[in-house]
Amino acid sequence: MDAVEEVVGEDFGDARLPGQDWRRRHYTKCHFRDADLSGLRTESVIFTDCDFTGADLSESQHVGTAFRSCSFTRATLWHSMFRHCSFLGSEFDGCRLRPMAVEECDFTLASLGGADLRDLDFTDCRFREANLVRTDLRGAVLRAADLLGARTGGAKLGGADLRGAHVDAHLWTAASLDGAQIELTQAIAYAAAHGLVVEPT
Repeated sequence: MDAVEEVVGEDFGDARLPGQDWRRRHYTKCHFRDADLSGLRTESVIFTDCDFTGADLSESQHVGTAFRSCSFTRATLWHSMFRHCSFLGSEFDGCRLRPMAVEECDFTLASLGGADLRDLDFTDCRFREANLVRTDLRGAVLRAADLLGARTGGAKLGGADLRGAHVDAHLWTAASLDGAQIELTQAIAYAAAHGLVVEPT
């Protein structure tokens, strides 16, 4: 197996690197501000404390890649694909994210407050203790997603598919849920969160 290439503290700001193919690399505290990374392909790459402010990651593809505590302020990620990736502790602020393909990704402790995630498919994704305050998830698919501990005050989940999702009672009262799809057990939890008593007939 090839050795992992370590890159620490490098500044790739304003770099033009479209269509690159990166494998088995570890970038730590690197800066990609306003870099052109469109069409980038990564596999088993780890980014730790990296800054992607203003970076163009459109039409990029990532498999088994981890973005740990990274900043994506005003980054462009639309038409990108992430499969089995981790965004542990990363922050998304003012990003262009739709459309985007996500498959079994981990957003634990990530900050997505106010993000526009309408109609995206997050089946089997993890959002444990993530910041989803005022996040727009209308029409999103969150089947079997893990939302335990997530902050969901003011989140918009109208028309979302929450069947099989793992959620806290707080979500049922803090988020807007008009037209959301839920299962019977979730309906009972919703009723209980709103102070209703469900009795068997």
